Amino acid sequence: MADENGMTSLPGVFAGGDIVRGAATVILAMGDGKRAAKAMDQYLRS
Repeated sequence: MADENGMTSLPGVFAGGDIVRGAATVILAMGDGKRAAKAMDQYLRS
């Protein structure tokens, strides 16, 4: 399970795409990756 930014219950661990949604479209997986990348950048800068 991951929040809207892709962060899991383990601090600093992010997930998205099929691992979170199950079989989904490439477009949804790409969106998950983009959101998670922004959240990772924010996490690492704080």
